[in-house]
Amino acid sequence: MCRRFFLLLLLLLTILPGCGRSSGKTKLAFVSNNAHGFWTYAERGCDQAAKELDIELVFRRPKEGTSAEQQRIIQDLLITGVKGIALSPNDASNVVGFLKSKVTPKVQLLCADNDVPDPEARRCYVGTHNYRAGRAAGALVEKALPKGGKIAIFVGQLDAPNAVERRQGLLDYLAGKKQDEMDKKDDLNATNLAVGKYVLIDTRTDDSKEAVCQEKAQEILRTHPDVDCLVGLWEYNPPALLRAVRGSKSKPAIVGFDENFQTLEGIQSGEIIGTVVQNPYKFGYESMKILASLVKGDESVLKNRKDIDSQNRIYIPHRVVVKNAGTERIGDSETIDVDVFYPEMKKLKGEK
Repeated sequence: MCRRFFLLLLLLLTILPGCGRSSGKTKLAFVSNNAHGFWTYAERGCDQAAKELDIELVFRRPKEGTSAEQQRIIQDLLITGVKGIALSPNDASNVVGFLKSKVTPKVQLLCADNDVPDPEARRCYVGTHNYRAGRAAGALVEKALPKGGKIAIFVGQLDAPNAVERRQGLLDYLAGKKQDEMDKKDDLNATNLAVGKYVLIDTRTDDSKEAVCQEKAQEILRTHPDVDCLVGLWEYNPPALLRAVRGSKSKPAIVGFDENFQTLEGIQSGEIIGTVVQNPYKFGYESMKILASLVKGDESVLKNRKDIDSQNRIYIPHRVVVKNAGTERIGDSETIDVDVFYPEMKKLKGEK
């Protein structure tokens, strides 16, 4: 009798309005490419847009940081009734078929932070122009080593377009190439590659694992004690590089990407030359605003934008954070002083 009563109660809870159902609001999702802290800012932007638009937000961070995991998350989201998805794709080239066959016919899809090579696989891209941001990192290397030197690059994966574009932008800048768009791509496995006055010892990947990045940096410092600069292209790389250098007799310069607090503190202490920062808050905010309009059938949200190109890419400007910025420019990039930028980021994360 008790068991029958319990089953009846459970059935009632699932069918009564508001019980076991969605909120009735438009449901939109954001799927990052890994679980690192960089995405907290994007989630804050999504949250703000969700409040303004009165939508239901689902934010997912793949713990494994793989394309297979992302695809499982997306399939689950489709079952739960999402109407739009913003995705930072891993293994972008190989995921196109999945997106075009399983996702875009069902929901509005855009790419954020990472793009796919086929514009027809998504409605638009929102994020950094990663090649130009990579050139900014190259300018920071030049600032650290004006006479040239040996460098090593660290990044999570080289199947991600943002990693490839940042790396190539950095190398092209150091090679003295004057261009805003990537044309050719240097061998991703190249070692001891001459680029202008500089030599790229190696590019090391770590499967999006900070501890692995630190281990590989320590190995570089042991095998190449004459390395002059370590460059980290993803958010967690610079802190890992900093720890490796602190534990080594070699003291190369460090150039970073993104606004990890340890990176910013390293700039304040003079241990990191600077970092190229994006605007992940705006990635999240703009993505939700665009998706919400597209779900309603409002195509003007893309057609009427002045900052969108022929492939429906919307670029959010990057900046360079350094110590004692003043009116200095790094390459073609706007700079901001770390003592101004750091408090802004703490406030955004809700920290003092």
